[in-house]
Amino acid sequence: MTRRDTSRGYPVPLIFLIVFIFAAGTVEAASPATVAVEIGVVVASNKGASIDPSLSTLKTKLQSMFSYSSYSLLDRMRRTLAVGETGEFSLPGGRSMRVTPAAAPDNKVRLAVQIMEGGKNLLTTTLGLSRGGMVLVGGPPHQSGVLILLISAE
Repeated sequence: MTRRDTSRGYPVPLIFLIVFIFAAGTVEAASPATVAVEIGVVVASNKGASIDPSLSTLKTKLQSMFSYSSYSLLDRMRRTLAVGETGEFSLPGGRSMRVTPAAAPDNKVRLAVQIMEGGKNLLTTTLGLSRGGMVLVGGPPHQSGVLILLISAE
């Protein structure tokens, strides 16, 4: 008998849209008490028609989910956090992201995510994904395009 996952009810704030959950195979790199969080910061725009070579594995997904002609990876940050520990990541445009892993069963990861611009809260949500999985978050505007955040956890 096949078991179907029906737990995809994520909140959708106005300026952000969680557009894709990518569940990779089983990863046993981190113990359940820690989570290795990686944040990729991509700028998508319609200036030019290039895709950063480091995004080649996501090229098809990016093009099918976003209507931009150019994708450039600005930064990639990685931190290993204990469950309950908050890590802060700097984002372009004076923004920052706080990520706090929460307890989750088996091979799952729960991340409390908050994105701030100065003292203004732009997004507060909780993401649930498999270890080794990835969530793509689109928004906010940046330069002549938008930021796309690649949030993964192992």
